[in-house]
Amino acid sequence: MLTRGRARVTGTTRTMPDDELAAILLVGGRSSRMGRPKPWLEVDGRPLLAHMIDRARLWASEIVLVAAPEQALPPLAARGASPAPRVLRDVLPGEGPLPALALGLGAVRASWALVLGCDAFLVRAAVIEHLLAARTPDADAVVPVWEDRPQPLVALYRTRLAAAAASLVAAGERRLHLLAGGARVRLISDGALRTLDPEGESFCPVNTPEEFAAALGRWQARRHA
Repeated sequence: MLTRGRARVTGTTRTMPDDELAAILLVGGRSSRMGRPKPWLEVDGRPLLAHMIDRARLWASEIVLVAAPEQALPPLAARGASPAPRVLRDVLPGEGPLPALALGLGAVRASWALVLGCDAFLVRAAVIEHLLAARTPDADAVVPVWEDRPQPLVALYRTRLAAAAASLVAAGERRLHLLAGGARVRLISDGALRTLDPEGESFCPVNTPEEFAAALGRWQARRHA
């Protein structure tokens, strides 16, 4: 049974952490097109990774960061905030998100995991709530589709997929969409998402300085709307 509740925070309703939901933040990318490590990018005077951890805490009772072996990370936890994130080191750095996801799924205790790239700071809470509500007993993953493209890095996965992901990695596979495109995956169409996120901000790429500047502008506009 999913254990969830609601609390009032500064006049808005937010979801309390779910005992059966972990968050896996994939932070080990090379950031080659950005020219500097994404987790350290500054958003309102704080590292981007700190914002992502704050977002994950809204829903997850457990947070795992999957980073490259020697990757330096910014400060991880605000004083007194919980859950405190754990850091796992990717054994196949630079090989794409599938090995990192396999590692994360195998390390968490919860039955479901919310998987996010470390740059998904524009993801809308309403989109995450919609994905959470779309979980069904016969689904192993809930993956949104935006403009005909699955978005496997803003998605939910059952942690029992860890073995399947590890098998794909052991076979030399690195394409995440093979895991996210299975028969037991529930795809959420963009038609169902556009009322929640009309411009698809939740799925905006943040791979270059120009894309980050545009995303930061959207962030600031949203905060002052």
